[in-house]
Amino acid sequence: MEIQQLKYFQAITKHKTFLDAADEMNISQSSLSRNLSKLEKELGVNLIDRSKRSASLTEAGKIFAKDIEILLAQYKTMLSNIQPFKYHDTLKIGSLAFLGQYGLNYKLADFVEAHRELKISVEDVEEDILIEGFRNGNYDLIMGRTLPDDIKVECSVKLPDDELIAVMKSSHPLASKKSVNLKQIMSKSLFLTKPYTSIYKICQKIFAEHNLTPAKVSTSRSETIISMIIAQNAIGLLPRKCFYIYHHSGLVAVPIDPVIKLPVMIFVKNKNILRLAGDLIKLLKN
Repeated sequence: MEIQQLKYFQAITKHKTFLDAADEMNISQSSLSRNLSKLEKELGVNLIDRSKRSASLTEAGKIFAKDIEILLAQYKTMLSNIQPFKYHDTLKIGSLAFLGQYGLNYKLADFVEAHRELKISVEDVEEDILIEGFRNGNYDLIMGRTLPDDIKVECSVKLPDDELIAVMKSSHPLASKKSVNLKQIMSKSLFLTKPYTSIYKICQKIFAEHNLTPAKVSTSRSETIISMIIAQNAIGLLPRKCFYIYHHSGLVAVPIDPVIKLPVMIFVKNKNILRLAGDLIKLLKN
């Protein structure tokens, strides 16, 4: 049984729906459901009555909800009490899987080599896992795009931006244009990254600001979007650097006008590593 599983269950009891609970915890519904099922299997009881439309608690679930409320409060107090005594001979770095796209992997390798006295771990993970891991203290520092407002950081540093582009087959009617605007592509079948990603949220925010509604939207991982564009003659909205990595000879990248910037950020949560983080940031920005 993991603390994070208990937090997921607590969110479900609070919101009464898997959708709202997943939104609060910044994970996908499928990931939330898997974690709940794993918890129920370990306990040997059903916590949620799945015969009802809302996430209604079983009798066992009601008792368990009261107990974990006490447990999580004690866990929070315990972490707070022990914080002043923590030592830091390790550095835990989390990142989206874009280090290679932005040429950060070699610089990060140089940093690890220059700090052999430390145990430095680097993980590239899906964005929902990255954000939740950062929230829970699994990472001292992360490289991503955006953070939810409820996560407080000691330091945030902006690296050079990327930009959103429209990817399509070279035979597409819009492929010969120097640039396209959002209105031109709204009537087409669009592919976006997964709903829990910051790129998806940036797209949805911009659509709303311009009062635009795509005719059809599908979501998937970036590499899958590339193959679906080819199969369905659709348009995908992807970071420019990502397109270079997964480039296919039958596809073209058309700039969007006006340019939609995609931030590349470093976030530091642990104030005790600010000096060390400063060394890394200086290296990555050069």
